[in-house]
Amino acid sequence: MSIGRDERAAPVYPVPSHVCLLHHGEAEMRPAVLEFMREAVDRPNEALLCFGEPGVGERLLRDLEAHMGHEFTADRRAGRIMVGEAHSDVDQQLENFIAPLEELRARGFALVRFVGVVAWDVRHFPPPEDFLWFESKMNEVIAELPVVGLCPYDLARIPARGIAYGALETHPFVLCDGVLRENPQFIPPDRYVRERLLRLPWLQGEGLS
Repeated sequence: MSIGRDERAAPVYPVPSHVCLLHHGEAEMRPAVLEFMREAVDRPNEALLCFGEPGVGERLLRDLEAHMGHEFTADRRAGRIMVGEAHSDVDQQLENFIAPLEELRARGFALVRFVGVVAWDVRHFPPPEDFLWFESKMNEVIAELPVVGLCPYDLARIPARGIAYGALETHPFVLCDGVLRENPQFIPPDRYVRERLLRLPWLQGEGLS
């Protein structure tokens, strides 16, 4: 079922929502992410958190500055735009995510948007099984909050199991080709631990691919 979309309008995201963006490469990701971020910057009652491997959040903001033609120094100083970094330890990564989210909420913004750029089995990211737990946990973290999150998954870089177990099973919504849909493959966090995390094939001796 597609929601919140017509031929002229950008997607309308439910609040709260945790959305997977499926894309092929940087060129396909960039317009969707920049539009999502631009909406937050254009609305004074919204805040923005950019999250990813070290340097990724800063790069996203530079891209947005170039796209919109102005800097966000004042917004960052005012605490309306923040950057968070992934970490190889998943508990630290969770803290790195929750702390700025809570800070933005405490400042009274009506809506907080976050972009979490996904990596897989790389140095500055948790191991895949820990990252999958993190993605599922996000649904509990934002469940009662005015938060909308967009997690880009690059179909050209992330293996099929990462797409199946991460992109599709931990996100209630999927954005693909500009269309936002409810995701029938989503598994709620309590079931996800039992039905997926404890049965991951590579923890049973198979490969990650």
